[in-house]
Amino acid sequence: MIAVDTDVLVIHHVFKDDPRFAATADFLNRHAPQGYSVPIFSLLELCGIIATARQPQEAVLLLEEYLTSPTVQVLYPPMAWENVTALWAHQNAELMKRIQRGMRLGDAAILWTVESTACDALVTWNTKHYRQKTPLKVQTPEEWLKANS
Repeated sequence: MIAVDTDVLVIHHVFKDDPRFAATADFLNRHAPQGYSVPIFSLLELCGIIATARQPQEAVLLLEEYLTSPTVQVLYPPMAWENVTALWAHQNAELMKRIQRGMRLGDAAILWTVESTACDALVTWNTKHYRQKTPLKVQTPEEWLKANS
């Protein structure tokens, strides 16, 4: 399973004049029939960007669109629900494992989700945020397209 990072989704939905838009659209269109996954943290980050750049209601609609899509699987990290303290302790420990690899909180949350699910690769334009910090394959949409032509 392939996970798609926030930046790919932002280019697809917001920055259509970005020089990377064509490769992004090609990647998403080619992968759409098999489906792809999106970490919940990437989806929420996208919604925050949409709400800031446009109308907050558009962010709500986009969230619902992704949550109900037959070709997109929204990924959630495993959570311990014994009690609130255990939940936060588990979450903080998992995030700190990744922060200690030299990551910011948002990237750490995305990587935690991707690493703890059945993903083989993370597709992102921000490869420097993840490469050499995870055993997963990290590729740009262009690299994915070239490898899967």
